Amino acid sequence: MHAFFEPTLDDLALLRTWVRGLPLATLPFPITPAVLARLTELRNQLYLKALRLQQPDAGLWLKRQSQANWEQSALASLDRLSAQPDLTPDHQQPLRFWLPPALSATLSSKDCRTVEDVIALYQHQGIAWWQGIPRLGRIGARRVEKIIEILFPGNLVKPPVVPVLSFETGIVPLERLLLPTALDGRQGHNRAGEAPFIPMAHDLEAIEAWLALYGPARHTARSYRREAERLLLWSIVTQQKALSSLDARDMATYRTFLQDPQPAQAWIGPPRTKLHPHWKPFTGPLSSRSTQHAETILHGLFGFLVQQRYWQHNPLSALPRLKAPSGAGILAVHRAFSPAQWALITAAAEHAVSSSTGQTRRKAIRTRFVLELAYTTGLRLSELIQATVGDVVTRKRQGHIQTWLSVLGKGQKLRQVPLPSQTLALLTGYYRALTGRELRQQPAETPLIPDLHDSRKAVTPLAVHKVLKGFFAELAQHCEKDDPEATDRLLKASAHWLRHTHGSVAVAQN
Repeated sequence: MHAFFEPTLDDLALLRTWVRGLPLATLPFPITPAVLARLTELRNQLYLKALRLQQPDAGLWLKRQSQANWEQSALASLDRLSAQPDLTPDHQQPLRFWLPPALSATLSSKDCRTVEDVIALYQHQGIAWWQGIPRLGRIGARRVEKIIEILFPGNLVKPPVVPVLSFETGIVPLERLLLPTALDGRQGHNRAGEAPFIPMAHDLEAIEAWLALYGPARHTARSYRREAERLLLWSIVTQQKALSSLDARDMATYRTFLQDPQPAQAWIGPPRTKLHPHWKPFTGPLSSRSTQHAETILHGLFGFLVQQRYWQHNPLSALPRLKAPSGAGILAVHRAFSPAQWALITAAAEHAVSSSTGQTRRKAIRTRFVLELAYTTGLRLSELIQATVGDVVTRKRQGHIQTWLSVLGKGQKLRQVPLPSQTLALLTGYYRALTGRELRQQPAETPLIPDLHDSRKAVTPLAVHKVLKGFFAELAQHCEKDDPEATDRLLKASAHWLRHTHGSVAVAQN
């Protein structure tokens, strides 16, 4: 449906033939179901435009009438409405000006009488705005949304919820941490006597100044924030010391703590967003490799604080460096799927797509999309989430047309991952099935893995992690009796297993 009545010559011929009661077969174009649907749409447009312009004969177009003067009146109305300029859409206008009578009457039962009323309801309730309106239903709601989106593009967007943060001293995210005055580091034993190069009054400001060097959105920044957060919380809650008072003995104790955070009920929990009331800093004890990685990050933080004359010395420098675990350079095939297990996974994902409908099918398509993209590229989850349509680049190299996916990975290093033509065709098909749009026709900043409710937004890493864990767990239940080994591996699997599976396949092919 269009906001304005702008008929083509074929539209006018179709309307006049219908008004005169002549067989539509006399028209110089085939009469298809689409043409009949267009006739109904044109009549609705004429009715609504007549209503907007306060024409007394709007009802002429609702139903064909048998009166002798109806044909003459309808043709005169058609000529008049085709020539007159339409009303400019406005939020305050009644819904009956723009929606078919049945839809506007249904909405009025919920006190939605103007366009603004519907927009306000959508912005308050989100995509489920229609569920409290009797007899509207999902299909009717989508029809209303389509019309309003044409009239007022971009208005049907639920504004982001600004969370009200409660600050407290305890095991909470940095964003909510209330630093006790006695433990904020102003009087820390390791504080330098001179003013720091960057104004940092206390330890939390010092951490934020360091994190600001890496930007808010990258995986590196999230990893660095996580380790600084864990140490600061441990220092205050467990050691009852300011971060700026920690010494080498504290850091040796912290090294042990990372490998067994106790009490577990206070420090360990499932992955959750930072807004969740039961968020925990750890999902489990850290491995030797992860402990080494955490200390490497903290060395960077401590070195920054010393360089900026905030601290006198680095308390980690007195400890012997952790060595990489034996076999650290060997590919982690114990966290990869075998070819048979991967075939099982892809078959299950395809079956989930073909056997589902509606929103469930869209979820299944996205799961299949993520599996294929992660497996064929070997990218980290954070890299997949950050990838956009503009990162898919086609170039001519060595006489061949090749497609690559540009990725900004660890250390802010840009690299290009090849996308074979078969892989690109699969990804293009999945994207079209998921969004209804062509991948190559989207703006460059459009995320490659979109949110199901708004394709302009990227899905979050936590959401993908949960979806894949749920998919693997459900598949494990189905093969529990027939394949215990696959069941065990699926229950342990995560998104990172796809990266290792990609690597193991690459090694096998060399």
